Amino acid sequence: MSAVLKFRSIYSASIESAESQCNFSNAPQPQSKSWKVVEAVPDATADSDGTKEDSFDDQKEPKPSDDIKEYRGDPIKLPESTHSLFFTAAFCSLPSLFAWIIAALSIGCLVLALINALDGGTALNSLNVPENISSSTRAAQYLSIFVVLLMEEEIPTGLAQMRLITWGSLRNVCPHASYKKFLACNVFRVLMGYLFLVNVLLVLIQAEDVLTIFYDVLALQFVQQLDDIGFRLARLDVFGRRMQRACTMRWFDQEFEYQKGCAKHKMALKAIYFINAAVFIAAIVVITMRQMNGYYFCKELTLDVGDGILEEAFVRMNGKFETWVLVHSYFNGVFIKNGTHAGRPLYKEARKFDRQPYPENQGGTEFPVVIPAEIKYCEEIKAWVLTHENIRKSENDDSSCNWLLRSPETDSFNVLDAAGKWDMWVGVLGTTDVSITCNRCFENSDCNLNGECSDDGICICNNGNGVNYFGEHCEVKLREDCKTIIPEDGIYTMSIEHMSSWTNEPATKESTEANDVWYDIWQEYSRPVFSSVDNNERWSLVYSGSRWFGMNLTGRDVSSKQWRMAVSNYH
Repeated sequence: MSAVLKFRSIYSASIESAESQCNFSNAPQPQSKSWKVVEAVPDATADSDGTKEDSFDDQKEPKPSDDIKEYRGDPIKLPESTHSLFFTAAFCSLPSLFAWIIAALSIGCLVLALINALDGGTALNSLNVPENISSSTRAAQYLSIFVVLLMEEEIPTGLAQMRLITWGSLRNVCPHASYKKFLACNVFRVLMGYLFLVNVLLVLIQAEDVLTIFYDVLALQFVQQLDDIGFRLARLDVFGRRMQRACTMRWFDQEFEYQKGCAKHKMALKAIYFINAAVFIAAIVVITMRQMNGYYFCKELTLDVGDGILEEAFVRMNGKFETWVLVHSYFNGVFIKNGTHAGRPLYKEARKFDRQPYPENQGGTEFPVVIPAEIKYCEEIKAWVLTHENIRKSENDDSSCNWLLRSPETDSFNVLDAAGKWDMWVGVLGTTDVSITCNRCFENSDCNLNGECSDDGICICNNGNGVNYFGEHCEVKLREDCKTIIPEDGIYTMSIEHMSSWTNEPATKESTEANDVWYDIWQEYSRPVFSSVDNNERWSLVYSGSRWFGMNLTGRDVSSKQWRMAVSNYH
């Protein structure tokens, strides 16, 4: 049974009481305000079982109804951007010119950033990817992918505008707008968004520290948002009244109707986000794997450590130390990458004879196995070092990484960056100029114009016409009239020695006929060896890194296996 509630107006009662007390009977009577007697809405409803439920229960959810609209996100409006002026303003007008200027600034800055990122690339590393990076920088790379995709809004905005705003709805809101210009404007948005993403991807793969990533990404984001910034400033009357009127027209506040089929549009936007994320992640993963595998490290380098001499080097021979004179230039020559150490390449000394790795055994000959020197990064002192496992500065040498030479402190992953002044142990701490070059060419000038740079980055030296060139960069020249030399006393002559004279078979590699002579010349440290046989005595003039040494090799059987092993592993 519904109850009928009757209320008396307290407000009216109070007014009447005040008038009687103040004797306002002759005064004009104000209109009385009173509560009407109404029939209250039933406060309870009866269910089929006779029980009643409170009709104002806050916890009870309303039943679905066709009159209740689902939440469809923010209202659809034209973006408050200077790009919108392309189709809302007349082509030959100040607002349109302003929009073109802002667009040119944005595109110009992004294109210049792209050119700068690709500048200096090589055929083997066109994207200027660093050799390796720290774990913190690598973590920042992956985290920045998701930050960038959240920051980038030009692509979703352009796609959403093209899908949600139809020709008819645009004409209703802005009758003078061109729908073709509207579509072109949004296509331009999408393209600029992808230009931004390409720049960001290059920033991520080229970064060598964390702050570089964040600073460069923020700078690119600022450039991309110039259209939004310019629009807001125009609204504030910074660029004049005409620009302010163009940016405060009513259609920027009008809402467009929600179109059918927008659920598919939402799925398309999600798919694009996932595709962009997948491309970014795949690119960073590929770069990471290459960096960890040493793909970008120099595979072979040439070292020159100067002419320092350690008069008392402690050399371990047969389990005990002996003192030898160590000429540091003996280590000059080619070093070949052999694995990694501390996330950086480890280089081992190559043979001076043919610039190939030293063998692990001497094939049963009388000569001991040659232990090559190493160039590696020492984490304890944060420097690149040259070291040898059998050579010490003293018997009780416990210095970090047992170094003979060390670079200044650095965290670089590229040993080429460490070239310059190094500390050298010569009995006391000294310094020397260290030259380190990668044995990889990119053009013929890297071969000193004495050879051709092959597709795999190796110099193929020109030989013939009475001239031979030696060295990894064809830097040593031997003319035909210099293949025989005469000592100062003039008693005998010395000529270059051909390995084919040791046996009946020429010692050549796979080569063209023009290069057979070059491969047949006995070389040490990329210099030819001069020999003389006179009065049954055999003398040879051999280069050893920085000096030429005369050696008496009388009695050696040049056709023996021992001889070939000795000259091949000469150090």
